This record gives sequence, structure tokens and C-alpha cells, in this order.
Amino acid sequence: MEATFVVKKEELTPGWLEQFKSQFAEEGLISITAIGPEKQLSVEEQRVIMQREMFNRMQNTQKKYPPRKVPADIDINRVIDEMYWEGNH
Repeated sequence: MEATFVVKKEELTPGWLEQFKSQFAEEGLISITAIGPEKQLSVEEQRVIMQREMFNRMQNTQKKYPPRKVPADIDINRVIDEMYWEGNH
């Protein structure tokens, strides 16, 4: 059985919930989906969410491309030449 109830939060009393349970008692499992009004996030909350997403992306990138140790005596010009060598691109 499926039913949709629209209730105000002040109507959600223990008595109402007991009545609700008694209507669906034979089912055994009751699935409830709650949908509330959209809440506008403050600028600060949006900033925090954005920073968390950037941090998660950074962590995923570090897992995919872990940091490498570079020898102190590396010839950076030679590495650049190898990268842009004619047959390398």
C-alpha cells in the first residue's frame, strides 16, 4: 500500500505516529520520505561547501598522482628538453 501524507511539523505528535503505524502494521516495513522546503544557504555556508569540494578534489588528485621525490641535483633544463623533444609530442 502506498499513501502520501502532508503534515505540518506541529502535527507530528506521538499519537499521530501511533495512528500512522497502526494503518501500516501488517506491512512490517514502513518507508518514509520526508521533503521539506528548500533552505537557502548563506554565503558562508556556500563557501564552506565549496572549500570542502575543492579539498576532496585535491585529495583525489593526490591519490591518483602521488607526490614524487626529485633529486636535488636534477638538471631541469634537460627534463624540459626531453618533454619538448621533437619526437616526444
